Amino acid sequence: MGGLLKARKWILSGTTAPASKSLAHTMLVENGFILPNSKGFYSLLPLGQRVIDKLCRILDAEFQKVGALKISMPIVGTKHLWDKANRWETMGAEMIKFEDRQANPLCLQPTAEEMCTDLVATLSPFKKRQFPLMLYQIGDKFRDEMNPRFGLLRARQFLMKDMYSFATDVESSRETYGHVCRVYDTIFRETLALGDDVIKVEADTGVHGGIISHEYHLKSSLDEDFVNLCGQCGKYNKNESSSSCSTCSENSSKIERFQTIEIGHTFHLGTKYSEALGAKFTGKPLDMCCFGIGVSRLLPAVVDALSVSSKALRFPRAIAPFDAVIIVKKSLMSNVIVEMTSSSAKRYLKGGILLDDRVDMSAGKRIHEANRLGVPFIVVLANETERKTPGRSVHNECKKRRAGITGLDELGAIRLFCPIGHLWLKPRPHFCEFAA
Repeated sequence: MGGLLKARKWILSGTTAPASKSLAHTMLVENGFILPNSKGFYSLLPLGQRVIDKLCRILDAEFQKVGALKISMPIVGTKHLWDKANRWETMGAEMIKFEDRQANPLCLQPTAEEMCTDLVATLSPFKKRQFPLMLYQIGDKFRDEMNPRFGLLRARQFLMKDMYSFATDVESSRETYGHVCRVYDTIFRETLALGDDVIKVEADTGVHGGIISHEYHLKSSLDEDFVNLCGQCGKYNKNESSSSCSTCSENSSKIERFQTIEIGHTFHLGTKYSEALGAKFTGKPLDMCCFGIGVSRLLPAVVDALSVSSKALRFPRAIAPFDAVIIVKKSLMSNVIVEMTSSSAKRYLKGGILLDDRVDMSAGKRIHEANRLGVPFIVVLANETERKTPGRSVHNECKKRRAGITGLDELGAIRLFCPIGHLWLKPRPHFCEFAA
């Protein structure tokens, strides 16, 4: 995702967003990350696709690190398959159903427990050393939402990471469940640097069924979902009644309810699907878990959690579309300082550098736009740089300052490779933000 990219090609102008309670949705539309196509359906523009690609790379790395195998399954499922676990009817009106030209009932799958279990059953027998077997995909899912809203948060088509694990016994399955949940903690709290903003709470298993499930939430100003915090025991719960807490007293008056957005869900399924679809080892049904992350809904979820105004869109550093933007005054575009700054930035920052070469716009306007792209570093080569540029000595000064550099932090590196430019720094809890 590194390299030098030019704004003239990469930045597509956004469109006016329809009225929405979601500030994140408005900013993603108006700043050119996504484009509404019809109610509940959205296109990812180059900026949005770049954020999604970075997020998918993180998921691939973390799940493959623990032995998960990536696959790809069809988005279309048959009634025959879904009937085996009795979910064709129980999924309700949100399942998008249709028929092919032979009148065979089909659906656009909202999840893939049946298909993945059938895959394992068909590939059996496995060797004992292959367990626990973990298979995952990152692909489109579909849900016929009655009221699509808040953009990618509640869309009819959405990108999801869904993983399914198969173990030879319930104890091994429990170990796998705990291990993958710790991977979730790493991704959300550490890699995306969301820390304590992430809330893990035990939840109902719903139409998936199973033994236990947990949801992962981010606090939000939207009335989309909720969790309760019990002031008596300090634990979160999903009880519909905000005046009860099952983990301590049944009528605690110290319950606080938070509005949230669900970003992940994990289930210990047991043998519900393996029994129904014949996925066995030595004649016994395999014990299963499944693990989901709403990839596309993470975009508005993190923007909603981190941004404080419509003029300052924020992403976690790990998935920001670029690590830095270099804004250059027109009269300096052919100056050696631009090449020196760009090449040095690429050495220290691996998440991509955007060179804002739209010199028909003022530096001030470009700074304003950069602050709405979620880019953590903004380097400006403009009036003060031009006044301080002593011809060829700039090249010598930059070369001298860069020589033998080791162990620099990123801020020190940027100041070194841009010794006479402007740099704006304003620390925030999760990352560094640069703004005028």
